[in-house]
Formats: sequence, C-alpha cells, structure tokens
Amino acid sequence: MKTYRTTTQWQMLLQQRGSFSGTNIEFCQHHNVAITTYYKQRALLAEYQPNSTLPVQTTNPTSSRFIQVKQTTTEVCAQTHQHVVQFDIRTGQLMFPANLATNDIVAIIKGLTA
Repeated sequence: MKTYRTTTQWQMLLQQRGSFSGTNIEFCQHHNVAITTYYKQRALLAEYQPNSTLPVQTTNPTSSRFIQVKQTTTEVCAQTHQHVVQFDIRTGQLMFPANLATNDIVAIIKGLTA
C-alpha cells in the first residue's frame, strides 16, 4: 500500500535524515520509503528551497562502504633437479613424473577436485 506524503511531511522526513546515523538505504527502510522516491523528493525540495537545511549528499571518499581491491599476481618458477614433481596437499602428496605434460597434471588435479 502506497503512503502519500505532503510537502511538509517530506520536509520533516528529510530533516530527520540529518540525525539518522545509518545509510540512505537504511533510513528509507526504517521509514518505509523507496530509495528512488527519497532521492526524487530530496531533489525536488532542494530545487524549490535552495536555502533549506535539508541534508545534501557529500562526496567524502572515506565514508564509502565500498572497499578498493587491488589484484596482484606473483609468478613463481621453481626448478627441481629431481625427476619428480611433488604437490603437498592436506591429505597427502601428489607425485608426478617431471616429463608429464602440464595439461595432464592440470587435468588430474581438476579431476580430483570435482
């Protein structure tokens, strides 16, 4: 069921946002308002009342809830003088002849994890 609010009710609701400690989404869920409606009403009221005390979205990079992730890849090459390639795993060891093709080793390991 839709709830219709007057301009005054929207002003009061948007002023409450300033004292709410959560995110805009949490605020809207708490007050049973669609987030798109919140942004639309906030923009409309700010347009008609430029000197109002309504909360304005700031661009503070430290307040973001997103985490920046950087992916790095380290390539490790190890040569063994033995004629065996050995993989130590939780349940034991896998040992393959050193001349076994890489594709075969990968296929065997994939088959074990399936």
